[in-house]
Amino acid sequence: MLSLLRAPTKARAAAATQTRDFYFPRKHWFPWRVRLVRQRQAALRAKRHIWPRRQDPEEAPIFGDKEGDVLSFREEEVRISVKKLEHYAKIMKHKQIQDAYDWVDSLSRMKSEVILKLLEKAMEECRDRRGWDLGRTYVVDPQPGRGHYVKSLRKHSRGRYGIMKAPRNNFIIRVRQMPLEEWFHRIFIYNKVPRSLSGDMRLALHQKRVSPQMQKEWSPYLHANSRLFHRKELKWLDSTRQFDYYQVRREWIEKYKANLLRSSTEAREARGLPPLPMAE
Repeated sequence: MLSLLRAPTKARAAAATQTRDFYFPRKHWFPWRVRLVRQRQAALRAKRHIWPRRQDPEEAPIFGDKEGDVLSFREEEVRISVKKLEHYAKIMKHKQIQDAYDWVDSLSRMKSEVILKLLEKAMEECRDRRGWDLGRTYVVDPQPGRGHYVKSLRKHSRGRYGIMKAPRNNFIIRVRQMPLEEWFHRIFIYNKVPRSLSGDMRLALHQKRVSPQMQKEWSPYLHANSRLFHRKELKWLDSTRQFDYYQVRREWIEKYKANLLRSSTEAREARGLPPLPMAE
């Protein structure tokens, strides 16, 4: 500070008007070090996967068609700048649709009401008209689109007027329902559980709305600690040749379908009716 006071007037003016980027670079964060850190992160992500030891042509592939079961929803005349729409898109990308809604809602911004209504419209369309399971419906590609500007006059002080420009952009979200095989790998193997799903499970256990036996069945999804021990157990079973990927996947999918039809099945059994057939 003293050096700036002793510096000439032009030097002090240059130092006062100097601007820096919003994101300050880390100290000694060289490109080669960034490359090594990203390689390590990619290796850690790959380490979390467990793949079948044999390829069975009769079994469905792990990852389904990325272009199948995709719906698009568009909102026109959005009064939000493209830069802020890109911020919303970055928050929602690759998230479960309920998680995306919760993240946008937690921002507590008045202008996010348009994005929330678009997500509500997408959830209503997928759940009520398409019959999709929202638990495995994800926002795969949110894209902001540049529109036009609307000019208007605004009165300022001292009888002056100015021209105000307001944006009118558009926003598109594409949602996809994961196949059950890909959903099993993401939830049970990779342990990427949606926050809304794990939060509902913990709340149900805390309020004692389910039996204590469900805590054992829900342990792979509850919190980070239980998910860590679940992955360690899977790694140990796989290394000792006790883990059959396809058999575990078939059993998990059967339980998942049974849970989806549990409420309707119990109501039909109370009336003496046969249970409904499981839908694919």
